[in-house]
Amino acid sequence: MMMAPSFAAGAALLALVAAGSGPSSTTVVLSTSESAYGETVTVSATVTTVPGPAQGDVVFALGDLRVKANLGASGSTTIVLPKLTVGQHPVSATFVPQIPDEHQGSTSLVQSWTVSPVRTQLQMRVIGRGARILTSVEVRAAGEFGTRSTGRVKVRIQHLGTKDSTRVVQRLSTAGVVLAGFGKLPQGTYRLAVTYVGDSQHQRQMSLGRFYVRRR
Repeated sequence: MMMAPSFAAGAALLALVAAGSGPSSTTVVLSTSESAYGETVTVSATVTTVPGPAQGDVVFALGDLRVKANLGASGSTTIVLPKLTVGQHPVSATFVPQIPDEHQGSTSLVQSWTVSPVRTQLQMRVIGRGARILTSVEVRAAGEFGTRSTGRVKVRIQHLGTKDSTRVVQRLSTAGVVLAGFGKLPQGTYRLAVTYVGDSQHQRQMSLGRFYVRRR
């Protein structure tokens, strides 16, 4: 008559199976350890096992964020990191074996990824350059890698040859645009100065230009 294994015997069997699973090692490599906000950064994980090849998944950890990726036939995988905000972010990877009885899991050393404020690009367009029509200045601000800027923009015009100058301060719209109105301007040449004050993710930026108001 066959007897069911006791609890102690079952635990010993599980311990024996675990002890028989092969070791693994996981490493991560960042495409760069320092980047600007919005810049594309990738992280690669490589898993080696005995015996090989490694089969299973890798779970990337970025602070509290988790991203799961399947290992390729070479035992490695690469993902594009999400656009995290300015600051230092720890990055690591944990190997989750497809068959735990054959391979042990492992976690890489933590790598540090530093995100810095990105340079801001300004585009300026003067609308209405006739002495009898309204003149306005359209300003668009965006990060170098396509991120949306927020905050205030200062637009100042000066009528050259006179002491006349006007400044308008507005907040960027949700589309990253400001339209500053200056009414009807006298004929002449004007100096234009646009200053974006920056935000927590985008650097301060200033741009200069000139335009001429014609008589119509």
